[in-house]
Amino acid sequence: MRTIPNSSKRKSKRKALEKKAFDAQSFLDSAGVSRKVVVYRRSQKIYSQGDPATSVMYIQEGGVKLSVVNEVGKEAVVAILGPADFLGEGCLAGQEIRMGSATAIARRPY
Repeated sequence: MRTIPNSSKRKSKRKALEKKAFDAQSFLDSAGVSRKVVVYRRSQKIYSQGDPATSVMYIQEGGVKLSVVNEVGKEAVVAILGPADFLGEGCLAGQEIRMGSATAIARRPY
């Protein structure tokens, strides 16, 4: 009968390949491209569908509702984002306009 090697004795390569988590505060404190912290009121539009896509935002606290509106005017909620999420990243992929709207759902800095 063959024995199966005990996996706990083998060293995992996964730990060596794991990346460190994104440190938002270090990024905001570093020199380079302009960064600013903005506080939005509840239900305040961060950006609207059709606006120029020129920036990426990082949520430090609170939440954001992403939605799209069809030709008839019916709104569909696409996602609810929270702390440590990014929004507006479509501009990094070449989007020239916002494909949906982003609305603050709690008063927090973004």
